[in-house]
Amino acid sequence: MRDVLRHTHPADRYGAAASGRGLLLVPSAFAHKPAPPVSAEEPPLLVHPSRGVATLWTPAPTPDAPALVSLLGATRARLLDLLGEPLPTIEIARRFRVTPSAVSQHLRVPHATGLVTRSRDGRQVLHRRSPLGDRLTGRAVSRRSTVCNRGGSHT
Repeated sequence: MRDVLRHTHPADRYGAAASGRGLLLVPSAFAHKPAPPVSAEEPPLLVHPSRGVATLWTPAPTPDAPALVSLLGATRARLLDLLGEPLPTIEIARRFRVTPSAVSQHLRVPHATGLVTRSRDGRQVLHRRSPLGDRLTGRAVSRRSTVCNRGGSHT
């Protein structure tokens, strides 16, 4: 018989007219064998075990600080570590004892790769580690919104 989906398993048999209705494949972390629909009236679908299910509960590797320095360089790794809170370029320059243009140069690559975000507050540009940067450094930061008032304080 043509255009019929057949699933044959020792425990159950299933057949459904599939012509023109397609077949929906549904990966599942909870299926240990392929499973057809409950009734023949349902559209043709097949629930099947997902690949890599065992890795779902594997903890993420912990970041390695020396490896991060090797990847980014010592200055950029320090910058990324510092930027858990939004800081203006001038403040970063003061803390690193370098010029604001040197800070901008060091932030160019982390910003371009999505490790650091920028936002403008009046005449200042605020830099902050992104969620991707948080994961790379292993530092989780609560992401409540930062509101700046004219006095320059952050709440």
